[in-house]
Amino acid sequence: MGCVGSKNASNVVVEKKGADADNGQAGVEDQSESPWLPASKKPPTVEEARSGKAAERGPRLSVKYQTKEMTGSGRLTNNSRRSSLPFDRSRIGTHTRHGLMPGPRGHSAAKINQDRGVVCWPFNGSYNQALLCVFDGHGSKGEKASEFCMKSIPDMLEQDAAALKADPNECISRNVIKMDEMLLNGELGRTAMTCGTTSTIVYMRGDQCWVAASGDSRCVKGARVNGAIQAQDLSHDHKPENPGERERIVARGGTVSSSSQGRPSRVWANGRIGLAMSRSIGDGECKLVGVIPDPEIVQVTLAPPVAPATEGDAFIIVASDGVWEFIPSQEACEIVAGFSNATDSCTALVKEAADRWRRFEGSYRDDITAIVVYLPFLEAEWPDEDALESTRESETHADEGNIYINMGMAGLSKQSVSGNDLAAPLIKKGSMPSDTTGSPEAKSRTPSDDTEDFAARRLSVHNPFDEDWNDDEGEEEEGGEDEKTKGSA
Repeated sequence: MGCVGSKNASNVVVEKKGADADNGQAGVEDQSESPWLPASKKPPTVEEARSGKAAERGPRLSVKYQTKEMTGSGRLTNNSRRSSLPFDRSRIGTHTRHGLMPGPRGHSAAKINQDRGVVCWPFNGSYNQALLCVFDGHGSKGEKASEFCMKSIPDMLEQDAAALKADPNECISRNVIKMDEMLLNGELGRTAMTCGTTSTIVYMRGDQCWVAASGDSRCVKGARVNGAIQAQDLSHDHKPENPGERERIVARGGTVSSSSQGRPSRVWANGRIGLAMSRSIGDGECKLVGVIPDPEIVQVTLAPPVAPATEGDAFIIVASDGVWEFIPSQEACEIVAGFSNATDSCTALVKEAADRWRRFEGSYRDDITAIVVYLPFLEAEWPDEDALESTRESETHADEGNIYINMGMAGLSKQSVSGNDLAAPLIKKGSMPSDTTGSPEAKSRTPSDDTEDFAARRLSVHNPFDEDWNDDEGEEEEGGEDEKTKGSA
C-alpha cells in the first residue's frame, strides 16, 4: 500500500536484499554525555552494558507482552538482563487482544493470541536507541514461531552491535534471515514447516529509523503537515499477487491464486497449504516454492516538532494485520492523533479494530496488537527513583490482573471472554447482525459452511488438513460466565 503524501517522503530509502546498504552514519551519536546527572543516574555506556557493569546502576527497561488483552505495564522477562523499569506511558503505548475463532454450532471460542511483541528501551546500552517489534504468528502452532522471534531478535542484534552501528540495513537483514534458519533448523523445525510468523522490526537511533518487514504487519508514521495528520507507510505488505513477489514464486515452481470475492491472494505449497503472504519467518513448506524471509528495509530520518512548533513527525504505529484489515493507514493515524497519551491512543486503535471485526465478521476476529510511540521519546536521562517505585507498584498489580499466554504454553488457562466478545452467530463479511437474521441464505448455510468460508477468507494459512482447526474442545456457549478456551490456527 502506498503512502499518503508527507513532507519527509523524500527522506525514505528502500533497500531490498542485494541492494547497497546505507552505513548508518547519518544517525546521531549512540551515547550523549550527561555531566549534570549524578553518577548513579547516568545511562550506561555500551561497554559497561556489555561487561555487566550497567547492573550496578540498575537494569535496563524493556517491556514484553503476551497477554489476552493488555495495556502498557504488563511484562514477561526471559532473563535477568532484560527486566522492567519505568517508561513514560504517555509516550509509549502497547495493547493486544486475542482473536476469536469459529466453533461448532455457529458460536465462537477465544483462541491463543499468536501475536507477540517487544519494546526494548534503552537498547544496546543506550537511551538513544530503541527496538520495537511485532510478530504475528499463523498456522496451528504459530504462537511458537512468533514467540521464538520475540525472544531471539533483541539478543541477536545486541550481540551484533558493531555491525548494527556500522550498517543497520545489512545487520538487521542478515539476522532476520539467520533467525529464520534457526527456527527451521532448530527444535521447532518440524512444527515450523506448516506454521510461521510475520516480522516487523523497528530500530531507532537518534533521528534515524530503520523498519525491516517480512509479511503484512505494518509500520506507519504519522506527521502533522499544515495542521493536518498525514500517514506514511514505512513498510509494505508482502502479498503473493504483487508482481515482483509473484514472479519469484512462479520461478520457484509455486502457484499463486489471485484475491477474489473477499479471499486473499495465496501462494500454494503441495496443493493444500495456502499462505496469504509472500515473505515470512518459518513456513518451511512454502519456502520450497519461493516464499522468503528477507525483509524489505525502509530508512527514514525523523523530524519531530520542536516546541513551540507543532508541525513534524508525531508518532509511529507498529501493528499486526488485525488492525490493518479494516482500518487504512490514514484513518489509523487520525485515531491516534486524537489523543495526547500514547497508551490511550493505542488502546483506542485496537478497540476500533475489534469493533470493525465485529461489524464485518460477527464475533470472529484476528489477534490484534499495536505499539504506538509518540515522537520524540529517545533521551539520555536515567529514570528517577520516584517513577521507578511507582511503576514497580503498578506492574505488581498488572501482573496479578492479567492472564498471560506463557512461553511455550499450548492454551489459555481459564481465560474468559469479555462481555463485548461473547459468542454470537456467524455473520457474513460486510453485513451487520440485523442484515442476516432470518435471511434465506442464513437459514440455508450450516456452521461448517461458514467455518470453511471464514478459514478461506481470513486465516493467513489455509490448510484444510489442519486437525487443530476442527477440535471441538473449548467451545463457548453464548452467555456463559466461565467460557473455556483453546489453541487454534
